[in-house]
Amino acid sequence: MEKKDKILSVRGLDITFRTTAGPVHAIRGVDLDLYRGETVAVVGESGSGKSVTMRAAMGILASNATVNGGTIQFSYRHADGSPETVDILKKDKKWIRRHINGKRMAMIFQDPMTSLDPTMTIGKQIVEGMIWHYKTPKNEAYQRALELLREVGITDAEKRMKNYPHQLSGGMRQRVVIATALACDPDLLICDEPTTALDVTIQAKILELIRRIQKERGISVIYITHDLGVVAKVADYIEVMYAGKIVEKGTANEIFYDPRHPYTWGLLSAMPDLDTSDERLYTIPGSPPNLLHEKPGDAFAARNPYALKIDDRLTPPMFRITDTHYAATWLLDSRAPKVEMPVELRARIDRMKKEAGQVDTGK
Repeated sequence: MEKKDKILSVRGLDITFRTTAGPVHAIRGVDLDLYRGETVAVVGESGSGKSVTMRAAMGILASNATVNGGTIQFSYRHADGSPETVDILKKDKKWIRRHINGKRMAMIFQDPMTSLDPTMTIGKQIVEGMIWHYKTPKNEAYQRALELLREVGITDAEKRMKNYPHQLSGGMRQRVVIATALACDPDLLICDEPTTALDVTIQAKILELIRRIQKERGISVIYITHDLGVVAKVADYIEVMYAGKIVEKGTANEIFYDPRHPYTWGLLSAMPDLDTSDERLYTIPGSPPNLLHEKPGDAFAARNPYALKIDDRLTPPMFRITDTHYAATWLLDSRAPKVEMPVELRARIDRMKKEAGQVDTGK
């Protein structure tokens, strides 16, 4: 088997935010790997630390953030093909802006209106990065911007170049954001809830678009989302985050068909499903912990119907299920009582398996 190129390696990332209420320990020891051409989805509820982790990788953390420890190794090649690996956390913002942001690592944000400048035409915003990073001549940059708009499915590209963001629909604005992100041919595309603000049909089109571009260009993609349904068709690997930690990781099939962490069970149960007999959609009881007041033990214990006594005292380690599948729950300890996933979820997974068997997802 050929050795795959690792493009991003996060180890022991630990971040605290200073707030008026006190320090918030938002990221508590995150490890994450991404290989060239692969798609990793980071999934969890709001406030679980997904976006903060990826903003740290981009070097765009808020000024009240303190990195207590860890490394973020990013590997790329120079124009002459020579390899380079840097620790993003050791570089200053100016260096990151010049060498990483937009050029080798680009981010698509949740709401296109916040990442597009309302006072600049679409064309100007797309060519800006090319001119800044590569000194591309204006005419060449303009032609490339036109190509990019066509590539992301915008018709009448010449006319759109002269438009301002408010003159486009939400779906079109998100396509423009994707075109802008791709302008400098990055190695890594980070998609932060890229479809939340869009309706379902447009959502599917945007996901399909990102997937197609990824295949054509061989880039790596990280999705940040709270919706497991969004990543079902696009992710190779899934990392489930809760309260600043990764609590389960595995291939998409392992997470969807053989989840082991009670939090993952909750997330899967909360996905809308046409065949579920319940009248109401399942929600995970309680709410995420307040990271201002850190408690010992498993952060999910208070919301976990299967919690054991040890969960209040000790944080569970990552238990190995397979070479690619790990989960941090004491239920996987050989001494723990045997607990099965909820019956309704088991039935749902069986249905998903059956549908996947009938419809080949191309994975």
